Amino acid sequence: MKYLTLLPARMGRLELRNRIVFPAMVTNYCSVRGEVTDRLTAYHQKRARGGAGLIVTEAAYISPDGKSFPHQLSIAEDGLLPGLRRLTEGVHAAGARMAAQLCHAGRQTSGAVSGLPLMAPSATRFGDDVTRAMRREDIERIIGEYARASIRAREAGFDAVELHAGNGYLPQQFLSPFTNFRRDEYGGSLENRVRFSVEMVRAVRAAVGQDFPVILRLGVAEPVAGGLTLEDGLVAARILAHEDIDAIDVTAGMREGGMWVTPPLALPRGTHIDKAAAVRRSIDARKPVIGIGRITSVALADSFIREGKTDFVVMGRALLADPELPLKTLQGREEDIRPCIGCNEGCIGRLSRGLDITCAVNPAVGNEYRKRRACASTPLKILVVGAGPAGLVAACAARRRGHTVTVLEKEPVCGGKLRIAALPPFKQELFGYAAYLERRARALGATLCCGTEATSGTIADLKPDVVLLATGAEPRVPPIPGLVPGRFLFAEQALRRDIPTPDGTILIIGGGVTGCETALHLAKGGCSPLVVEMRDALCMDAEPRSRAVLLRHLEEYGVRSMLSCRICGISEHGATVRRQEQEEEIPCSGIILAVGYTPATGLADVLAGKKIRVHSIGDCNNGARIRDAVQQAHAIVEAL
Repeated sequence: MKYLTLLPARMGRLELRNRIVFPAMVTNYCSVRGEVTDRLTAYHQKRARGGAGLIVTEAAYISPDGKSFPHQLSIAEDGLLPGLRRLTEGVHAAGARMAAQLCHAGRQTSGAVSGLPLMAPSATRFGDDVTRAMRREDIERIIGEYARASIRAREAGFDAVELHAGNGYLPQQFLSPFTNFRRDEYGGSLENRVRFSVEMVRAVRAAVGQDFPVILRLGVAEPVAGGLTLEDGLVAARILAHEDIDAIDVTAGMREGGMWVTPPLALPRGTHIDKAAAVRRSIDARKPVIGIGRITSVALADSFIREGKTDFVVMGRALLADPELPLKTLQGREEDIRPCIGCNEGCIGRLSRGLDITCAVNPAVGNEYRKRRACASTPLKILVVGAGPAGLVAACAARRRGHTVTVLEKEPVCGGKLRIAALPPFKQELFGYAAYLERRARALGATLCCGTEATSGTIADLKPDVVLLATGAEPRVPPIPGLVPGRFLFAEQALRRDIPTPDGTILIIGGGVTGCETALHLAKGGCSPLVVEMRDALCMDAEPRSRAVLLRHLEEYGVRSMLSCRICGISEHGATVRRQEQEEEIPCSGIILAVGYTPATGLADVLAGKKIRVHSIGDCNNGARIRDAVQQAHAIVEAL
């Protein structure tokens, strides 16, 4: 099939080899000053070699008071030009075009990061900081900084600039009534609130001349009360489409609604495509529109383009997971594409904590600049016990290094806990990741033996040089009086429905991710779950954006909860719950345990006295998340 997405296309003045845009995503790979590093260059080159048509730098701050991350890229001074030129030359050598995204954070930063007072359209509080309202001279200076930064971008060899007027950054702060309370010509009416963006675009166009492409990333909606509505966003798009720009990159969300900026797995693929389509209709398709929001395959992208909803597509986290996604699709190797699972753990999850980004499923992210280890000079005979994500990733990594690999899995199928994690609502895509890992392990030549339990005897018979234990973890049973077998189910049993779930109120002990997802699963099936949690909030162990979506779903399905309390006894008819020294009897027709897992170390204990090299990875080594399993497995194999 010939995909329209993969054919050459024109974005205004910009000729591209295809319609795939790798977007601006802050990496924290730069120096504190914001200088380009070899790590950043190699990271972008990898996506360029993989087939993306346009690579956009992470948000490059145009002024020190607009810096929002500790190791963010800077384009705020001429002394940075040599590094920026190395970056563009590297991407061009890999076959892609490159745009510099120009950004000022406004209120969306902190004094601790920028070292300077915060400015915004109006005086507001953001986190621990209070922003001061920008004066007219501040506005003129910042607009001038956009213009000067665009000149630097052109001199550094970039093919275009993208002006960031979305995701809650400064131009969107002017556009939004949530952050703009001004009473001058930059506040009040929509025409006044969009004035900053109009002047920014005009200043940049005047600075770079008529031949240099200018893209506008525009936030058209905010998911907060009193925020920018889509109706106003469309009016702003119409106004800005009359300016001399080459494309509109449509986005939505802000820090207060981060789940819309980087949609997690529980939000639909193509999250903001309908907004892009609305913009495209609103401007009568006078400018090319770029659509965004968890677009995970070229086939999906093609459907949006062919339906006339968008002209170009953003594929961000999908190209973190597999930089060669466009190339593999072009070659008809779709089954070889490593899928993004939308977990946000390695990318935005780490970034929000001030760390550099990684990827839960691709351990090479951020390590592209390191020399890849050659095949082992002395191949080893490696036995992997367990075919969950840790075991299968280890098997693939070991085969790539030339080792002989056998995997023993006691269950009849591969996947381990992934197959349970994929059962709750909105998480079925995880089945695809499990299937991918099994395909890759088999394709690389690993021997997979399902329905085969590993014992000290079978391991001795196989005579491996190294044993990698990926035996997972077992559900924990808390010491609650009356909690005896037959009176409860584990969460994974309820999800699998191995045992029929009783009618009536079902008490779920544990309000972490597992308990809440199980409650949602049961509620969708018509049951009435009640979640009891010791902490004062639900699913505190979740990545924040995923948590926000899960909480919305729990509210939507009417899932009840009791917080800051503990179960102090179980009877035949219910449970005794204690909260603030008061006890209450809760009648229920079933109890489900979701209080965490204990590493399965039995086989490790048995092998401890044997003369054999043993390494534990994943859940059995306290790896609580997929990212832990993948990173541990890869690191152990690389060290062999």
